[in-house]
Amino acid sequence: MPLLLARVDDRLIHGQVAYGWGRALKPTLYLVVSDAIRADPVRSDVCLFGVPEGARGRVVSVAEALEPSVLSEIEAERTLLIVPGTDEPVRLLEGGFPLAELNVGGLHHAPGKLEVLPYVFLDALDRDRLRAVAARGVRVIARDLPSNPSHPIERWIGEGGPSASAGAREP
Repeated sequence: MPLLLARVDDRLIHGQVAYGWGRALKPTLYLVVSDAIRADPVRSDVCLFGVPEGARGRVVSVAEALEPSVLSEIEAERTLLIVPGTDEPVRLLEGGFPLAELNVGGLHHAPGKLEVLPYVFLDALDRDRLRAVAARGVRVIARDLPSNPSHPIERWIGEGGPSASAGAREP
């Protein structure tokens, strides 16, 4: 399956995704998977404004992403899959989506979240979900741009609460 990158990024399609990753990977399809965004036609249209010329974008729900027609579309294209949070990858995997690696590229500050990297803030629920993804054999890394190093995320999703997350700090 030519899924080039599966990325968690709460900003969806923006400069880092469209140009940083887009120039490196040359995707032909930017696929946003989100039930909430799919249900809102205005948000769907706005989130696709960042798709670079020469590629196309599409917003689908988690259920739609699991449909054979969408899986075939992913297979036929050079796909960059973007989800806004940690819930979607868990649900995709539970539905049988073939995912080998998940890039946590942008989860920004929100109440109750602790900084683990300048571009990744996690709360207990995020850590639980990322543990669930990793438990299914998916390699989970944090990496903002292809020119920067990747960071295995295991050190921040260890068992326990926020105090158990080595390196986590209040912003």
